[in-house]
Amino acid sequence: MNPSIRRRLLVILLPAIAFTWLVSAITSYFDSLYEQSRVFDAQLAQAAKVLLLLAIHESEENALMPSKDALKQALNDERAAQVSHPYENRLIFQVWQLPGRQLVLHSEHAPLLPLSEKLYGYTDTHLGEELWRVFTITNEEYKIRVDVGENYTGREELARIIAIRVLIPLFVVIPILALVLWFAVGRALFPLRRLALEVKRRKPTHLDAVNAHDAPVEIVPLVESLNTLFDRLQSTFQNERRFTADAAHELRTPLAGIKTQAQVALRDRNEQHRRQALQHLIIGVDRTSRLVEQLLTLARLDPETGIVDPKSVRLGRLASEVIADLAPLAFEKRIDISMTDQCHKEVIIHEDAMSILIRNLVDNALRYTPRGGIVEVSIKEQGDSVVVSVADSGPGIPEEERPKVLERFYRLTQTGVGSGLGLSIVHRIAQLHRGTMNLQTSRYGGLQIDVTFPLTPPSK
Repeated sequence: MNPSIRRRLLVILLPAIAFTWLVSAITSYFDSLYEQSRVFDAQLAQAAKVLLLLAIHESEENALMPSKDALKQALNDERAAQVSHPYENRLIFQVWQLPGRQLVLHSEHAPLLPLSEKLYGYTDTHLGEELWRVFTITNEEYKIRVDVGENYTGREELARIIAIRVLIPLFVVIPILALVLWFAVGRALFPLRRLALEVKRRKPTHLDAVNAHDAPVEIVPLVESLNTLFDRLQSTFQNERRFTADAAHELRTPLAGIKTQAQVALRDRNEQHRRQALQHLIIGVDRTSRLVEQLLTLARLDPETGIVDPKSVRLGRLASEVIADLAPLAFEKRIDISMTDQCHKEVIIHEDAMSILIRNLVDNALRYTPRGGIVEVSIKEQGDSVVVSVADSGPGIPEEERPKVLERFYRLTQTGVGSGLGLSIVHRIAQLHRGTMNLQTSRYGGLQIDVTFPLTPPSK
């Protein structure tokens, strides 16, 4: 099963978010505990200051130490506002008269001994098995000291409750965030699904460019690559259709000639005429066979696949083998064929394709050179390139016609056995080797074709 982009994104994003959330939750939890501890300390100090102010107030009113009943009543009034509050915590206090540390007032559960030895500030002290937080404040003028204590167990429990309540929204957010991410990623991938659906619905003949005006930036390279592919496919299909039409047109004439010669041979009772018709029939079959062979070669070279499986080859050896194969044709026409090899380096090429190139050049030269003529083949190194040159003493090609003879099925004349494919095949092979082709007049007055390509290997 192919992996889903949505699933991949969620697998990456959700753990990252969960980890971030976990770090944030832990940090928030301990920060909340710390801040609550500071808040409780502040409340403890505030309670002590209130007690001190009440004690001072009563001392000023009565010019003596306040009565226990008055202070208790004041404290009860102060604490009544917090009765039944969920965050209420149990406090103990002591009011001392200085000097001599006379305990004049204390809460119900407060010990008789001082909660702290300090005159001012916070102290942690044990009362029995419990740890208490104590704040002490002293007024030197009225010689009054107040100790207020708070149980650590109660304040920590309250702090935890508050911290947990702060974290509850974070627990709720994670599932909601996962759903939002799921739909957001799906929405973000909608243009990709739409593009896939558009390509899927296309007919094989519909190779127009895909519209990418509203596609996301990340998809634009994919759309451009698809459009490039469609353009190449359309060009290939057009070439194939044109090639098929041209091939059918070129094959129709030799096949009709073969049929005509066969009919003549069947009807004519003159033995000499029949032999002539059969001879023409054989020539027509040979011509058609060569045409079909060239068509198949050209068809193999048309796809934009480049040269595959290149090899290191001595072009001189390859040209010698081709000349040896075509020697009977040269001998039959009494043509003087020679070869000059001035390249001693091995060249990285496609051996079969290069053999076809040289064969077509030499074969064309032999077929169009008149009896008793000259064909010269040379291979020479020229800088970083190698030049394969074939020159003949034939009729040549007018300068204005030379660009046209590289086109498929183009012929200067309807005579001879040419099909208009030989030079087109040579040109295609030269292009596949990143080479160039040049036609000029040879020193013998005929045609000279130079094919130049680099010594470096062609890209696959």
